[in-house]
Amino acid sequence: RSSDLRVAYVIEKAFGTWNDAKRAAGLETYDWGSGGYSRTEINEEYFQEIDTPEKAYWLGILVAASYIRTRENTSSLQIVQTDKPFFIEEFSKAVESEYSINEREVTRGGTIKTDFATNITNQTFIQHLKSAGHPDRNNNSAEIPDIKERFRAPFTRGYLESSGYFHTGWRIPMDTKVDAERLQGWFESFGAKRPTIGETNGKPTVRVVNAFDIKSVFETCWSEGISTEPSYPPYPRKILDHLNSEYPYPENVEYLED
Repeated sequence: RSSDLRVAYVIEKAFGTWNDAKRAAGLETYDWGSGGYSRTEINEEYFQEIDTPEKAYWLGILVAASYIRTRENTSSLQIVQTDKPFFIEEFSKAVESEYSINEREVTRGGTIKTDFATNITNQTFIQHLKSAGHPDRNNNSAEIPDIKERFRAPFTRGYLESSGYFHTGWRIPMDTKVDAERLQGWFESFGAKRPTIGETNGKPTVRVVNAFDIKSVFETCWSEGISTEPSYPPYPRKILDHLNSEYPYPENVEYLED
């Protein structure tokens, strides 16, 4: 693993591409086949169809925590998470990826943190991911895809775990009103009665702060509580801790008695 992502960026910028830099150094490079398919191992058909809750979960993770960069008709998927190697490592296992996982220390707000990242260049994998609903920044497509109803809960679980910071509820800034209204509608379908749309720094923001609504979303998206899979356990634990202290009728909810 590289200890500093900036080194890779500087090298790529100087030589044009990472493979050009490796060739200049006399190192082995991957050959590219027709269509620009990389030989690095990955299950390139993984997102061809969102037909399992697991795939919907990882799509939610990627929509929130990755972006696709396209240069000269070649795309790369870049995924970055701070202090949470779980998302990168477990995703790589799910899609059988052998793309390297890089890490580097960064200082934010006076605190040292660690960024974990991977960069995927398999064009078939990326095209399927786009078709599944990963937003195309070049076309200003919606961030929240209109996926099948039965997969919305696991998608939302991944999306919230990856980007929706939980503190006495959710306040989730969205890029467009369409995204905000779609997410609001999903929360309502999960049983939330009062999800609202406000504004944060000029962006529409979906809010779910009522304890009853939080409970409904929690029970739908994390149907097995902190044992729900796939999931990042510290996240539902934080929601559960909040409900244990704020839900007015814990004696009526079995999992709140533990």
